[in-house]
Amino acid sequence: MEKFISEERIDKATEDELLEMRLWIYKESQRLEMEQKAVDSKVAEIECEMNKFRERFQRERSEFEHDKQKFKDDQALFDQQIEILKEGFDKLNADKKVIEREWKKLEQEKGYLREDEYSKAEFFFKGVNSLLALKKRYRDLMKIYHPDNMCGDHRLCDMINQEYNILLRQFDAYMKA
Repeated sequence: MEKFISEERIDKATEDELLEMRLWIYKESQRLEMEQKAVDSKVAEIECEMNKFRERFQRERSEFEHDKQKFKDDQALFDQQIEILKEGFDKLNADKKVIEREWKKLEQEKGYLREDEYSKAEFFFKGVNSLLALKKRYRDLMKIYHPDNMCGDHRLCDMINQEYNILLRQFDAYMKA
């Protein structure tokens, strides 16, 4: 509607043309108002989305900080557990070395002892003073020296059985008396 733009044209315009100009201005103002409302609603929508984004960002940031702190705590706990395990393994290795030394010593003693020394009463059951303690020591010795075990010895097992039977008869005789 460029014909309505010049002032000369407006001054020379007829009533119908003025009415047409007013109608055009009215329609144009309505259109602009609609566009302004659309722009305003779009701006409000964008602002709402930005606020939601900020809230989500803040929430995720706080969750991240929480997870980060939890990770640090878990890492510290893990480090403590690893240290405890290391200490435990060190102690186990030390105990293993002690047991190996004792085992070698026992093997040497077993090799150096003569058969008549095995036959002495209370060699394996020294310090046993009750029937219950006798049976418990016998079970423990059998677990160690039974021929089916890796470090078992048939001859040694027979000697343990002989000594056990002697002491068992002695306890039975004592109980009957």
